[in-house]
Amino acid sequence: MTGKPRQSRDVAANRAQIVEAAAAVFEEQGLRADMRAIARAAGFGVGTLYRHFPTREELLRAITDADLRDMAALELPPDTVALEALRLFFTATLTRLARNRALLDLLADSRPTATEFEACLRHMTAVGHAAIERSARDGTLAADVTATDIAYQFLALARIVQLVPDPAAVRHRIDLAVRGLSAVVVPNPAADR
Repeated sequence: MTGKPRQSRDVAANRAQIVEAAAAVFEEQGLRADMRAIARAAGFGVGTLYRHFPTREELLRAITDADLRDMAALELPPDTVALEALRLFFTATLTRLARNRALLDLLADSRPTATEFEACLRHMTAVGHAAIERSARDGTLAADVTATDIAYQFLALARIVQLVPDPAAVRHRIDLAVRGLSAVVVPNPAADR
């Protein structure tokens, strides 16, 4: 009577293999990637792919959910002052987002659901609280910065990545955002003109 459990394991393994292959193909080619190319990359026929994911949208949802879960697991790097930890966190997370064409396309083509937005906001607010707690010890964040401010800075930067997925431009925007959170006032050279 080992047929059912083994069959369930095989189905789950096949599904995971399809999701992994699809993620790689979509990441490289964007949302317009051909489903046959995804099936080939997974080592299956198109019929197997469609048995697991009857529509492209269901496959994209499975990939996006996994990507968002992975990104939500990211935390501030340890042993770093709050301001630099936020810079590193923003850079790592947004660089990862910028490399994923499918996720960028999906975010640009549709609005996140209220549940997805709330989950992202909750996670980013938790990251903000961790940065605020760290700053209470190191004093690198401005006194009036809140966890919600940090969360919305991240969401604004994520939108910039969607619109301008150029790594140099993203790094520049991250630098501007982080300087705005700093306890140290950085002179604005344009104000002297």
